[in-house]
Amino acid sequence: MGKLVRDLYQILGIRRAAAQDEIQKAYRRRAKSSHPDAGGSVEAFGELSTAYAVLSDPGRREQYDHTGEIDLPRLNNLDASAVEIVAQKLGLIIHAEQDVTSMDIAALIEHSVREDIDQRRAGIASLKRALVRTARLRDRVRRKAKGEDNMLAKVLDWHEITTRSNIQKHEESVRSMERSLEILRDYSFADEFSTAAADDVSGALHDALKALDQLAVMLKSSPAGPEVILGEPSPSAFG
Repeated sequence: MGKLVRDLYQILGIRRAAAQDEIQKAYRRRAKSSHPDAGGSVEAFGELSTAYAVLSDPGRREQYDHTGEIDLPRLNNLDASAVEIVAQKLGLIIHAEQDVTSMDIAALIEHSVREDIDQRRAGIASLKRALVRTARLRDRVRRKAKGEDNMLAKVLDWHEITTRSNIQKHEESVRSMERSLEILRDYSFADEFSTAAADDVSGALHDALKALDQLAVMLKSSPAGPEVILGEPSPSAFG
C-alpha cells in the first residue's frame, strides 16, 4: 500500500491536466523560494520535491491520480550512503558562494571523492600494518609469574579487535564512495551550464538536486555513514 499525501497539484500550484512543461516550470518557480538555502524549510521543500518527482513521472502520476497514494522509492543502504556522499559534496559547492555556471560540478565532486577514497585506503593500509605489529607483540608478551592472568595479552587482543573493526568501517566507506562515483556518472552539469542563462542554471540545479534533497529528508532519521578516526579507541580495553 502506498502513502496518502496532500494534493500534489495544489503543492505545485497547477491544474490536474497540466502538461509536463507546466509541471517543470511550476517546480522551478516554487523551488527558488522553498529551498532551505533560500530561507524555506526542509519539510516544505521535501514536499515540493515529492510532488515534482511523482507528477513528472507518467507512471507514478497515473497511479496517484487513480489512488491518491504514492510509493516512496526505497534505496538499499549502500545507495543511500552513496547518495548522501554526493549530497554532502554538492552542499559544499553550493555554500562556497562560487559561480557554478563556470564550473564542471561533476568533475569537482569526482575529484573530491577520489581524494577521500585515497585517504581511506591509506588509512586501511596503515591499520593493516598496525595489525601485523599487534600480532608480533601478542606472540612475544609473557607474564613473568606463571599461572597469573596475562593482562597485556588482553590489551593487545582488544587492540586487534578494534583495529579490525576500523578496517571494516573504512572499507565500507570506500565502497560507498565508489558507488557514489557510479551514481555521479549518470549526471552531467558542464554541458548545461556552459551556455545557460541564470534562471536555467537555477532550474537545472534544482532538477539535479531534487532526488538528493528528497533523500536527505529520509536520511535525517538514519545513522550517518561510518566515520572513523584513526587511532581512536573504544571506551575500554576490557569493556
